Amino acid sequence: MPQPEWAAGRLKPEPFLSRFIYGTFLKRSSSYMTTVMGVALVAGIGYEYIMNGIWNANNKGKLWKDIKNNYKEEE
Repeated sequence: MPQPEWAAGRLKPEPFLSRFIYGTFLKRSSSYMTTVMGVALVAGIGYEYIMNGIWNANNKGKLWKDIKNNYKEEE
């Protein structure tokens, strides 16, 4: 369908990346929900990894893994 004259100079072709993302991940509700769940899973794992790193850095020397060699195991 041809564009009206007033819109011909305003509309630009859609970039490939946005067409690819929309067509692959957002077009159908099943692929959209799969994308949402996948991103949530990856974000949750990444958040946990980062927070554990911050916690371990702030509590270095106070955690059991750091001080367990200071105590003898009774036999």
